[in-house]
Amino acid sequence: MAEDAEEKSPPAVRIPVIILVLLFGTGSWVAINGLWVQLPLLVSLNIPEGYNLATYLTVIIQIANVGPLIFSLVNYFSPKGKHVEIPTVFIIVSIGCVSTLLLVFFWDAYTVWDLDGSLHSTALLCLAFFLSIVDCTSSVAFTPFMSILKNSYLTWYFVGEGLSSLLPSIVALIQGVGNVECVANNTYINYTVIDNVTTEQICTNWKQVDSPARFQPQEFFGFLFAMMITCLIAFTLLNYLPLAKREHLNRKPKSSTLQQTSVTMSCAESRTVLVYGTSDETSSSQDISGPDVTETPPTDSSKDVQTTNHTLTRYNYIYLFGVLAFVTALSNGALPSIQTYSCAPYGFNTYLLASTMANIANPVAATLVMLLPSRNLVLVGVMASAGTLAGSFCFLTAALSPTPPLQHEVGGAVLIILSWVLVSGLLVYTKATIAWILRSQPNNRALLIWYGGITQVGSMIGAFVMFPIVTIAQLFTPYYENACDGMPICEPM
Repeated sequence: MAEDAEEKSPPAVRIPVIILVLLFGTGSWVAINGLWVQLPLLVSLNIPEGYNLATYLTVIIQIANVGPLIFSLVNYFSPKGKHVEIPTVFIIVSIGCVSTLLLVFFWDAYTVWDLDGSLHSTALLCLAFFLSIVDCTSSVAFTPFMSILKNSYLTWYFVGEGLSSLLPSIVALIQGVGNVECVANNTYINYTVIDNVTTEQICTNWKQVDSPARFQPQEFFGFLFAMMITCLIAFTLLNYLPLAKREHLNRKPKSSTLQQTSVTMSCAESRTVLVYGTSDETSSSQDISGPDVTETPPTDSSKDVQTTNHTLTRYNYIYLFGVLAFVTALSNGALPSIQTYSCAPYGFNTYLLASTMANIANPVAATLVMLLPSRNLVLVGVMASAGTLAGSFCFLTAALSPTPPLQHEVGGAVLIILSWVLVSGLLVYTKATIAWILRSQPNNRALLIWYGGITQVGSMIGAFVMFPIVTIAQLFTPYYENACDGMPICEPM
């Protein structure tokens, strides 16, 4: 096995390189994950798009798929053996650094659009587009670069990629969204005389007071900028630091080797699932559509599972791809568009918890598939149905906004958070399981390309169908919190 043939590096070499790989991996999706978990605070600050900001971002992320497409075309037409991913990573990470830095200063810069004559967060939306290109392209550029290093570092890269979801969520939870309280502004006594009978009442003028978050969006975007700069520095050192160059592979991958396949599930989802398969083809430069299919030398921890599974029938493929198209349209397009309407009526702190915990549930579910894989087609349908059921409740609460069930009760907040965590985890688990099943087939390369294409088509359908429903038809009603509603004005003395 190739890993057995690799020269074992001393800890003094391996540990610094592992740290660099971790830092490099954290830059893969940290920008969009960070922007997404910042939505509750941005909406609470009355940004012009308001509750529709999530819908705009969902569409922007789908449009940003032009980035992977351009990279794939460049990769396809480049001379064989040329590592186009190295300059690509330099370019996109630099764009990420500049974009996050500009967000620090211009996230709240608004302009009036001639299209509808209303105020919009032009700078935020434009910079979100560039960050989406960066993160979407990272799915097809970062993993090929890792094939330059020894195989043992690939696992650490995916650990870093998981941290790109976890770290922004933790920082967002620390940041909070502040609180809205109702305090007495002043009191006075009101005298009422009826039939020579004087009634005295003590009356109170209430005032709503907003407690700010622990730190503002510009500080959070500064954190994202620091993460991107760290990623750029780590990538540079992995390329040029002599200690790191000692861990580069000096051989070309051979044919009939085990390949590391990173299936890009969706830019909207901001996740990749690590799956293993075998291929008799050698050139990764030919894998240009949909998923990132990148060839690396074999590892002894990977096993050829193709011979342990029966070949799927045409109806099995129709079933799997049909489920895939449906769940991606739901999870990557439709549900993100209405999350604000579903969660905000329960309070912005509840919205923050639902957003961050669902964000964390994604890599957890994908990792679960890696640790406990299953190729049961019935399980795919069961998990998809369970995720759809949880998603239906999320749609119900959004449709009933601004007065969803159990609105001002603890049970309602717990239920909506649990629903979003379940719908996120279950649907990601479904998609990851489908990818695992497809890669076990003899023609896994073509199937995974179809997987990536159908994932993107489903995501785009969900996003573009929901955009006019939410923003133009305005079928969902936003909830505007007033902490002083229901407070007594006058009471008998």
